[in-house]
Amino acid sequence: MTIPFPSLPDDHAKVRLVIDDWLEVVDAPSDRERAQLLNLQLASAATHPRLVDHDNEGWHLHYRDDGQSMPQVLRSVICTGTALHLTTRGMHRLHRCEASPCANVVVDVTRNGRQRYCCVRCANRAAVRRHRARA
Repeated sequence: MTIPFPSLPDDHAKVRLVIDDWLEVVDAPSDRERAQLLNLQLASAATHPRLVDHDNEGWHLHYRDDGQSMPQVLRSVICTGTALHLTTRGMHRLHRCEASPCANVVVDVTRNGRQRYCCVRCANRAAVRRHRARA
């Protein structure tokens, strides 16, 4: 975030809640439940989208009102970004890394939509485990 926010005493707890709520979307067992959870979060975060131009640097959309706290802005940005990703790329393109014990989130941006691991290291580790299991 490039804009300054006032520091409030409960910011950390509220940001943690935003992330925990988003992880419920990531871990949803079905597309329908994922959409329902995300819609609830969008409803609590969204304001009317509006065009803004900060200091004549170029027009862009804001999905939040002025004067919101960091946790409120993060909820808006994360929910909107997630909704745009899922509707343009596919509902299956958000999940946890398949390399145990890694629990990182995978936001699949690959061309074929088959990204299983969060990083090359986890992919290599899983390949080595599969190889050793066959041997």
